[in-house]
Amino acid sequence: HIGCSLAESAEGRGYEAWLRKFGDASSSPPSSSDKKALHVVYINTSLETKATSASILPTITCTSSNVLQTILQASAQMGPDRLQICYGPDTYMGENLKSLLDAVLSHDESWTDSRIRDELHPLHTRESLRHLRDNLHVYPHGNCIVHHMFGNSVVETVSDKYADAYVTAHLEVPGEMFQIALEKSMNDEGVVGSTSNILQFIERKVEEAAKDMPSS
Repeated sequence: HIGCSLAESAEGRGYEAWLRKFGDASSSPPSSSDKKALHVVYINTSLETKATSASILPTITCTSSNVLQTILQASAQMGPDRLQICYGPDTYMGENLKSLLDAVLSHDESWTDSRIRDELHPLHTRESLRHLRDNLHVYPHGNCIVHHMFGNSVVETVSDKYADAYVTAHLEVPGEMFQIALEKSMNDEGVVGSTSNILQFIERKVEEAAKDMPSS
């Protein structure tokens, strides 16, 4: 055990049983319609979890900085309509990734195939992202007790008192907090992603504000 509530959620029989549902299907006799499965596991898990998972399904470890590119690349290489991606154990992060894909797909005028290729991945289009979203399976019972605190009460405070502020959200926060930042990110008034993504956004906004300040 590594002393983390999120990591511990992947150390029980429930997580192993969840993976085996996809492992059994992936190892069945091949046919033209079969889907293959890949397990993408968050780095904040034990070595035992990673080893056990790898014995059930092909497993890739990711961080919050590279998880989006990891699933985009895997989907592009294996075929977005054929690859099932099992993400765990962080339920919030997995569901937030799906929300991010939903947001891109719901803005069909601004997120064109060309923009997707330029800004997300050169081998993806709206159609392939739709397949990726539909084939992304998230473990439903993984929770970090620290990130769980950024839920309803925090969301209410941000919505009521800081509606005009920039909002940033890490991929691990609860969905309702993530949605606020995600909506603002569509107008460059916020950002969602990893800690480095958040810091880069803040640095850029500070630089922009400094340029707009009148010279003395």
